[in-house]
Amino acid sequence: MNNAIRVLTVTLIILFNLNAAAQKKQVAKFQYTIAQAVKKAYPACVRMWGFDVQQNQRTSAQFSGVVVSADGYILTAAHTILPAKNYKVFFPDGRECIAMALGKIENKETPGMPDVGMMKITDKGSYPFAEMGYSASLLTNEPCISISYPESLNQTLPTLRLGSIAEVKNEYGFIRSTCKMEPGDSGGPLFDYYGRVIGLHSAIDVAEEMNFEIPVDLYRRYWTALNAEKLYTAFPERRDSVKADPLSLLLKKDSKKKALHPDFNVPAIKNSCFTITSTIKGQKQKIDACLLNVKTSGGGIKQFLLSKNTMVGEDVQCDINGTLATVNFIGKDQENDLVLFAPGKQILGGIDLNISDTAAVKIEMGKLLYSINPAGKVMRSVLGSALFNLPKINSQPYLGAMVVYNSSPVQFSLVKPGSPAEKAGIKVGDELVAIKGKPIKKASEFAPEILKYWPGDEVTFEWTSEAGKMSKTLKFDGKGQAVPNHPAEKFDGGKSERRDGFNAIFTHDAAIKANACGSPVFDWEGHFYGINIARFSRTTTVVIPKKTIIDFVLKNVK
Repeated sequence: MNNAIRVLTVTLIILFNLNAAAQKKQVAKFQYTIAQAVKKAYPACVRMWGFDVQQNQRTSAQFSGVVVSADGYILTAAHTILPAKNYKVFFPDGRECIAMALGKIENKETPGMPDVGMMKITDKGSYPFAEMGYSASLLTNEPCISISYPESLNQTLPTLRLGSIAEVKNEYGFIRSTCKMEPGDSGGPLFDYYGRVIGLHSAIDVAEEMNFEIPVDLYRRYWTALNAEKLYTAFPERRDSVKADPLSLLLKKDSKKKALHPDFNVPAIKNSCFTITSTIKGQKQKIDACLLNVKTSGGGIKQFLLSKNTMVGEDVQCDINGTLATVNFIGKDQENDLVLFAPGKQILGGIDLNISDTAAVKIEMGKLLYSINPAGKVMRSVLGSALFNLPKINSQPYLGAMVVYNSSPVQFSLVKPGSPAEKAGIKVGDELVAIKGKPIKKASEFAPEILKYWPGDEVTFEWTSEAGKMSKTLKFDGKGQAVPNHPAEKFDGGKSERRDGFNAIFTHDAAIKANACGSPVFDWEGHFYGINIARFSRTTTVVIPKKTIIDFVLKNVK
């Protein structure tokens, strides 16, 4: 009997290992398929805006498109262009050129539909282009890829989102995909897993899986008509024939294969994420934290809890298996919004962080990632960008005062009611002397000095007024959050309050809630990639990479 049990156990172990190996191969193949499609499609994805070639100035908001021929035909959304108007086109490789809007189709009976628009680059040359696919051969649940330029990020390179076809054709004639969109993505391309254009971004609804694409077959059917610089308020009478997709049968065969729908059984990293509670402005606040195991120079192991600094206040405790335990503050990195604590006792599990490993993890678009929360729930995503910097815009400190242009000495020209400046006693006409001991002699020095600080920082200002020389320490406010009515602003959990002012970060498309930042990010093989630091927008979560974390931890390990 014992021998039989032993044989059965060994057999089960072998079967488990074989199954795990097969799953690993499936995921690797899927990742390779996506990476090849991105490599093929990426160079043709363009960023655009209206441009006055006489005045040499921008005239419209940013939008996206895709070049589909070497001589420069561009597909985009009708609502982004006006026929016969000029637009500036920016390629990912840095190339710039001018395009003219040709035809667009917008049915006057159904505003916003079918939203078909075409453009043509007017500068002579040969341009990177993507192959056009066929929307008629799409299948539900087929993987799809978005590569476009969300306006909120305002980056010169596009971001990637990975999803699937939710509806091949909805009641309005649009494709619906789970590749998230937001303003700036309009007109951007949706690709199939062969890197072919299958749709163009048009509109969204509030729910994050509600993203609507213009079927590429409409551009094929009305190609000749769209070459005219004309607004069509109904479908043009001139129709071109649309051939059948030569890959149609292959797509149907592919849809049944595990290679397109692999089992993502990711490595279990026990106790990699915990919940931290604290008090901010009298309110209880929860945020996630990574548990890190760090080997010291003496050979011992120290454990740290790494989280998002601006989401941690006073009376900090960590929920360890249902019990709130006090943690000890170690250090913070304000620039990267990181904070480090030491748990009061050793915790089983955690992420092994090799601080002597100076090699950065490979940041490449299309790499499959996952995040994990304190309950052990896994959220899949795709790495959506190269490393880039997010300038301090929403995170600028608010003083509530302006200075006279080119003044020297620097004279205050505006002080807003209720602002930190007014509360400190600064008045219009007062002359600024110094900020935190640094003399400010010219108006041009004022803004750069203010931008060195963060909301919540306490800084001493010196100025002269009618009453004489004044000195007072004031506390900067934040800019405050505007609440636009656009559906892109209404996603579950909303944006992180601190979401920019970072250097060398990358993005992925996981819908991490603002109060679930601090959670770890891994690739599908279980390699630690970084920490979710901010929900930037509907489409984008920002990650502080492993290398930055190592640099921070090194400063605090003895």
